[in-house]
Amino acid sequence: MVMKEVTVTVESIGDYLAVISQKKADYRPGSVLQDVVFRGQVGDFPLMPKICRLKAKEDFLQAEQQMLDEFKRSNPLLIQPHDAMDDWDYLTLGQHFGLPTRLLDWSNNALTALWFAVSTNRELHGQAPPSGIVWMLMAVEDDFVTDMRNIHPFDVSETKIFRPRLIKQRINNQSGAFTIHSSADILEKRPLNETDRYNKKLVKMEIPPDKIPDLRNDLNTLGVHAFSIFPELEGLCTYLQWRFFE
Repeated sequence: MVMKEVTVTVESIGDYLAVISQKKADYRPGSVLQDVVFRGQVGDFPLMPKICRLKAKEDFLQAEQQMLDEFKRSNPLLIQPHDAMDDWDYLTLGQHFGLPTRLLDWSNNALTALWFAVSTNRELHGQAPPSGIVWMLMAVEDDFVTDMRNIHPFDVSETKIFRPRLIKQRINNQSGAFTIHSSADILEKRPLNETDRYNKKLVKMEIPPDKIPDLRNDLNTLGVHAFSIFPELEGLCTYLQWRFFE
């Protein structure tokens, strides 16, 4: 039986950083802590890639492979400027532009993840706005893919973390990392937070809805906003709208 992950409420940036510092200091799963990655979400959703929320018309893994092949084939001129070298790069690029993949976005930057968690506070269909959620994953060396040159991403036997090549400036600005989910976890639609491997290494931080506006203002004071995270015109426009309008 998988144990439920730890959930901590944070109401300020000070709270947030204190929790991170304390959890790192308390880390005792038996291996040396290698790295910490974070994922911010507007709402409490399971840690599953986008492709896990879809239903294939025929065989699931075959459909995934065909979709990637078609992504690479359809218009090479759109892909060529990004200098993709292998399928790790192609999946990274597809994830960036909205292709359903077995990747899940993370960041080494705790403040970037916090911004994603508080990036909107809109009411949904008349319901109360959701809490912001930041997942913190404390990883050891064995949790990372280390032989990307010798293994295809679809052949990863266990769900692991990998650091992509910086083929997009946005990846660099967001200090991007990914978990790549194994075929077994995808077919079982098994969230990362319900796996024996990662459950004890995860901490879930919840930001109450009424604290979100203040946190977003504080992040802006620290230089963390839509344009710093999305260094393109889209990000600039999002930032300017937030800055000058309710």
